[in-house]
Amino acid sequence: MFADMVGYSRRLEHDEATNSDLAARSIDLFKSLIGNYGGSIANVSGDGVLALFDSTEQTLRFAIQIQADFQQQAAWGDGEPILFRIGINLGEVTSSGDDVRGHCINVAARLQAIAEPGTIVVSGDFRRAVRDLPKVSFRSMGRPVLKNIAEPIEVFSVLRADELTPPAIIEEDRRLLPAAHERNPSVAVLAITNLTNDPANESLCLAIVDGVIADLSRFRSVTVIASHSAFLFSLRSYSAREIGRRLGAQYLLSGSLNRLGKRVRIAVELIDAEDESIIWSERFSIELAELFDLQDEITGAVASRLAVQIDLAEHHHGAQRPSSMRAYALVLRGQGLMQAYAKVANDHARRLLEEAIATTPSYARAHSVMSRSHNFDWRYSWSPNPTKSLDTAVQIAHHAVHLDHLDARGFAELGFANLYRKHHDESLASYRRALVLNPNDADVIADYADALVYAGQAEQSLAHMERAMRLNPYHPDWYLWHLADAYNALKRPVDVINTVQRMHDQNEGRRLLAANYAHLGMMGQARAAAGEVMRLHPNFRISRWRHRPPYRDADLLERFIEGLRKAGLPD
Repeated sequence: MFADMVGYSRRLEHDEATNSDLAARSIDLFKSLIGNYGGSIANVSGDGVLALFDSTEQTLRFAIQIQADFQQQAAWGDGEPILFRIGINLGEVTSSGDDVRGHCINVAARLQAIAEPGTIVVSGDFRRAVRDLPKVSFRSMGRPVLKNIAEPIEVFSVLRADELTPPAIIEEDRRLLPAAHERNPSVAVLAITNLTNDPANESLCLAIVDGVIADLSRFRSVTVIASHSAFLFSLRSYSAREIGRRLGAQYLLSGSLNRLGKRVRIAVELIDAEDESIIWSERFSIELAELFDLQDEITGAVASRLAVQIDLAEHHHGAQRPSSMRAYALVLRGQGLMQAYAKVANDHARRLLEEAIATTPSYARAHSVMSRSHNFDWRYSWSPNPTKSLDTAVQIAHHAVHLDHLDARGFAELGFANLYRKHHDESLASYRRALVLNPNDADVIADYADALVYAGQAEQSLAHMERAMRLNPYHPDWYLWHLADAYNALKRPVDVINTVQRMHDQNEGRRLLAANYAHLGMMGQARAAAGEVMRLHPNFRISRWRHRPPYRDADLLERFIEGLRKAGLPD
């Protein structure tokens, strides 16, 4: 893989000191991440990086992720965005000391030269060797003339489905969704439309909406639909009435963004979903540095129109804002990567979080997300020292709370970390504090419900899961995973199986399926589910896994393990 920074020489001419440091930090990010994907640096020459990989899939994953990192950061930069051209080829190399040679390297360099800024170009040999990856496709560029390369080579550009584009809506059986109605006015904040042609500004649109949702959720008098569900809809594809009906929202907040340099223009409308009338509209023209002030203004305006009894002063004493826009962007990117529940993505996210913390050490949200990354290392045995990883998760969560005692997510991460230490009372207390600070955060409510299951309060957890699903009706799979955990603790195997089968990706529910099929005596299905567990986790052993679920009631754990053994999973 050959990567080259676009406009490096011109940057140095413009401001040698500043841009030299910026380039060096960007190359350092490359170098720190490549090892996570099984690659190694063969050579660094000014603005260029040559890396070698043993796996075609990992090479492509790295190239895609690193381009996404810089694309997202481009929206938050103080100057011209950093863009790379990347060329990838497949072939053999020879090395002698630090000298690495091979015709395939020359081809990779030529492929990089014909790539557009921010894109990836690969050879036909590489395309034929790489396994298809989700949301990745290739477009032939024919057989262009490559400088000093005699033979014609078919080349392909890598096309990736925009990671910020919501997945296709899958119609749920509405009877399976909670029917409870909120007494408070409910609002769905839709994704902001990016009117620019620059995909980097998608992350800016996402961040504005994410901030507004988080701020609105603090008000007890307003029910806010979670972004995971709201982002599935736009007024270009659905009527306001239809969106309101599907999301259970009385009001919709929609908007559009245009940008010229550091100046951002945003138009916002608050719509009554039933009669499709516009209650309030406003246009803002701000500098990028004023983003958080804009979130405050939008939040206050919406809140005051939806619930006149809201104490707006409460909002202005809310959680800490990062002083660095770049740190904010890095945290958003890290959070997104961790949702892949894969070791390489978790390691990648941690590199970005480390950079965010180095940029703004006092930014509490960066520390709280970092805490979960260490927790994942413990839960999925990705760490060579799992106990240390869990201890680190607790320590970092405590530090996040110390930095900002008004950030609900910090307390939620402290609850999450203490839960897996089996400190159930401390865990529940932290979650309750988080929900005092932000009572409408659907993800925190869902995690709190799961903590109740392990603390021996599975019946109570059901009501909280219902509320989380009401706030996020098109919820991610892990909500159903938590709900299945509750049914498992309540010894309702049929409900466990039905719930797991509603997951779009059932992989993380296979253990529950295996155990509960076995409890029902459906041994064929139990063994099939156990086989899937072993396919996904070849090193799975009951003796190791039994230390992961933090049940307070030892009998519940033993019942679960008995089901796994009956299904045929190895001790």
